[in-house]
Amino acid sequence: MLSLRHERNEHTLTMKGWRRMALWELVFLAVVQGLTEILPVSSSGHLAVVEHWLRLPERERLPVTVMLHFGTWVALLVYFRSDLLLMLRGIGRGEERGRRLLWGVVIANVATVVVALPLKHFVEHALNAPTFVALFWMVTALLLFTSEAWSTHRERANRLPASASAFADEPLPYWCAVVVGLAQGLAAFPGLSRSGTTIAAGLFCGLRREEAGRFAFLVGIPAILGANLLEAKDIAVLPTGSIGIVLSVLIAFVVGYLSIGWALAAVRRAKLSWFGAYCLLASLAVIVGVHGGWLASITPSLPRLVASAFSGR
Repeated sequence: MLSLRHERNEHTLTMKGWRRMALWELVFLAVVQGLTEILPVSSSGHLAVVEHWLRLPERERLPVTVMLHFGTWVALLVYFRSDLLLMLRGIGRGEERGRRLLWGVVIANVATVVVALPLKHFVEHALNAPTFVALFWMVTALLLFTSEAWSTHRERANRLPASASAFADEPLPYWCAVVVGLAQGLAAFPGLSRSGTTIAAGLFCGLRREEAGRFAFLVGIPAILGANLLEAKDIAVLPTGSIGIVLSVLIAFVVGYLSIGWALAAVRRAKLSWFGAYCLLASLAVIVGVHGGWLASITPSLPRLVASAFSGR
C-alpha cells in the first residue's frame, strides 16, 4: 500500500510542486483555447494566466498548447474552406479575386515573420509574467474601442452601411495586407489578441467589417500553423494519455468553430467594444490578483473536488 501510494505521488508530482495534468484540466484548457483563440480576447493571455492558476508543469505547457492550437487551426480551415478554395482557383485557373486574396495573405504573413521572430525572446519572458499579460490586455481593449469608434465614425461620415467599404470597387490593397501582417506580428505577445489586433488593423485601413473579420482569420491560418511547427520541434512526450489529448483537441475544434461565427457576427454588428470591456476587466482582475497574492496562492479546489467525485476518489 505504501509503495503504491509512493508511486502515485511520483506520478502526480513534479519538480517545484508542479502537478501532472488531469483530464478535467485538459478539457478546461480546450474550452478556453477554443473560445479565446477566435474571439478577440487573446488565447495566449488566457492560457498563460490559467496555466499559472492551475500550476501546470512547466514541461507540459508547450505540448498541450501546441495540440490545442492545432484543434482551432483545423476549425479555421473548415470554416473558411470556400475562401481557401477561391485562393486555390487563383493559382490554378488564374481567377483574379482569388489571386489577389492569396497574395494579400502571403504578404501579410511575410510582414508577420519580420516582426514576430525578433520578439521571440521577449515573448517567452512575457508568458511567465501575468502582469505583462494584463498590460497587453489593456492594449487589446484600447485597439478594440478605438477601431470600433473609427469604423462607426467613417460609416456615418460617408453615409455608408456597415457592410460598405472604402475599397468596395477595388480588390484588397496590398498596403493594407502589410499593416494587418505587422499587427499580427506584434500580437505574438500574450494578452495582445491576434484576432482583435488584426481586425482592428483592417478597420483602421478602411475595410468593411465583414471583410476585415474574414481577412484577419485567413491571415491567421498560416501564422498559427507556422508558430505551431516552430514550437512542436521541442515536444518530447505528450503530458497525458492519447484519449485525453484527442478529446481536448476535438473540444478545441468544436468550440473554435462555433466561436468563429460568434466573432464575425460581433464584428458585423459593431460589438467589438464588448470584448474590449472584457479585456479591460480581465487585465484589472489579474493585476489585483497578482499584487494581492491570491492569483498565485489560490488552488482550483472546486473543479478538482468535482473531478474527484466523478472518479470515485
